[in-house]
Amino acid sequence: MNEFNYSTSVTDNELYPQTCLEASHDFRAFANFRRNPAYTAALEHVSDAQGQHCLDIIAKDPEIVAAMDAFKSNDGFGNPLLCDYPSVGKVSPTTLRYVKVLADLKAHFRSLDNLRICEIGVGYGGQCRIINAYFKPASYCLIDIVPALSLAQRFLDNFVLHSVMSYMTMNQLPVMESDLVISNYAFSELRRPIQDAYLSKVILPAKRGFFIYNQIAPADFQGYTASELLQMIPGAKLFEERPLTHPNNVVIVWGRDQA
Repeated sequence: MNEFNYSTSVTDNELYPQTCLEASHDFRAFANFRRNPAYTAALEHVSDAQGQHCLDIIAKDPEIVAAMDAFKSNDGFGNPLLCDYPSVGKVSPTTLRYVKVLADLKAHFRSLDNLRICEIGVGYGGQCRIINAYFKPASYCLIDIVPALSLAQRFLDNFVLHSVMSYMTMNQLPVMESDLVISNYAFSELRRPIQDAYLSKVILPAKRGFFIYNQIAPADFQGYTASELLQMIPGAKLFEERPLTHPNNVVIVWGRDQA
């Protein structure tokens, strides 16, 4: 836990970082980390029904559906809870959410080939791997706390990835002029001073961006509202989150016309 019990984000508590560290260093913990209650409470909690909603959206892109077996390889690690969907068979609903985000990225930006991508808040690296299973980004920078980065590297090292990988904490970041910055909920769960650092170092310099924004952070975090971010990020537009996973969630996108 942070000194003086000052958490930087919703998931920066004692249990989640410790679970990530254990899974990254112990093969038995890694073998079952996606069933660990401390981990599922933070990330691995997409419901069967939400997975079906994601599938309904994914089904509109036959090319992505055709790659489903490659995406399902994510579920070979961590022993996730699998649901049996008639159209695709057994798969983790969380994996389906990552594939649905891939479909959104493709719809907004077309190809991600050869792009320099940054992701703020990386989970276990699942989104990165799904993107690399379909596109060929030139580079992919994962940004998070050390325990999460350690787990993501442990997971991603099981795959041959197209991207040149890097793993950085906020304080290790230089100013990153990336082609695309992604954040699935994580940015909106940070305290404002941390958000300011990310805005100056990676978000505002990015050519494109895709953020799923939620409102679950405590009030004392004083995080930016979606409306404030729209004013701060040139060309940013608001979209509905589909499927809606929490009241008032939205998606913030910019750089669509540069794809």
